[in-house]
Amino acid sequence: MRAHRNARPSRPAAIAALLLGAAVPALPISEREQRDRLLFMTRENEAQFAAAGLLYGDAALDAYLQGVIDRLYPEARDTLHVRAYRSSEFNAFAVATGSLYFNIGTFLRLDDESQLAAVLGHEGGHVVHDHMYRGIQSAKANLTLGRILSMGIVAGIGIDPGVGAMIGYSSMAGFSRDMEREADRAAYERMTAAGYDGHAGAAVFERMSRELTTRKIKQGPYFFADHPRIRERVEAFAELARNAPPATDNGRQRFLDATLKARLDALDLIWKRGDAATLIFLLDAEKRLETLPAWCRFYLAEGYRLRGSPGDPERAIAELEQTTRDAPDYSGSWDALGRLYLREGRKPEALQSFRHYLDMDPNGRDAGYARQYVAQLEKETPP
Repeated sequence: MRAHRNARPSRPAAIAALLLGAAVPALPISEREQRDRLLFMTRENEAQFAAAGLLYGDAALDAYLQGVIDRLYPEARDTLHVRAYRSSEFNAFAVATGSLYFNIGTFLRLDDESQLAAVLGHEGGHVVHDHMYRGIQSAKANLTLGRILSMGIVAGIGIDPGVGAMIGYSSMAGFSRDMEREADRAAYERMTAAGYDGHAGAAVFERMSRELTTRKIKQGPYFFADHPRIRERVEAFAELARNAPPATDNGRQRFLDATLKARLDALDLIWKRGDAATLIFLLDAEKRLETLPAWCRFYLAEGYRLRGSPGDPERAIAELEQTTRDAPDYSGSWDALGRLYLREGRKPEALQSFRHYLDMDPNGRDAGYARQYVAQLEKETPP
């Protein structure tokens, strides 16, 4: 059926045309006008982004991140502004206004402030080197922008729906290899000048390579995974750091203290979406439990329970039993342990666990279910 002559273009097509000055017929527009259009559309989407409640909203955490970026780019204190974003995935991105958005899930993948500086330094490099505007001018970036703004592409690459509207104006849109390398070099130079460990960048990308492999994720437009490919990024950072000066401050404890709440919230988001592979990868394979409170072993047990492979129920029970020893005041472990004991037919142990849970948290979220289990088990289990 032929479209009505007055039908309006789709929003993605309209945005692409506005940004690229592609409306026909149209006179060529100046660079200043193109830059103004880019900033206008970016600010509009940032406002929608904030209004949708997608920001993490922790003033102390944002201030900590801002302190790191100010240390890396002291001349850009009035330009670069960092905000934490409520997502459990590993990502960060920058937009043309100078805003940098940092997923709270990224904190779970970092060891110290040097590694944080590697990520922030890379994104700050995209801004100070004008990559958003320069990228839109290149034919490759124009193609990437059109592809990303096409219907359905956001869902296909694993990006949170809330950030989809921002992709076309951000460092997630994908830049040329030269621009990515320029941002990597900027990160390295700024890190080492600020006293951070120059080897931190390679360590970050190594971990991402392992996670992408373990979770079987195709490399999408993440800052760590696109141009050039991730193994090249590891090698490039390693080459840059070959003669790196000694670090004067890794800021490990400062980083762990400032990000603890965000790391716990990110871990909870992973658990709530039932992502067993990521829980097991982070807490077992990557030993992230070493940087978290003892009760967080509960999440590793939940990873095994959710995965349900042969031997996983036994692993889940063992991890929960360890949690009750290391963090006996965490009631959730007793409730979860009771359920697993019950599933495995270990009724006396299940009854004891549910009773312990109710003694600790009689008004807990699952207290009603626990009381039902206790009533039934007391009928079935001899004294």
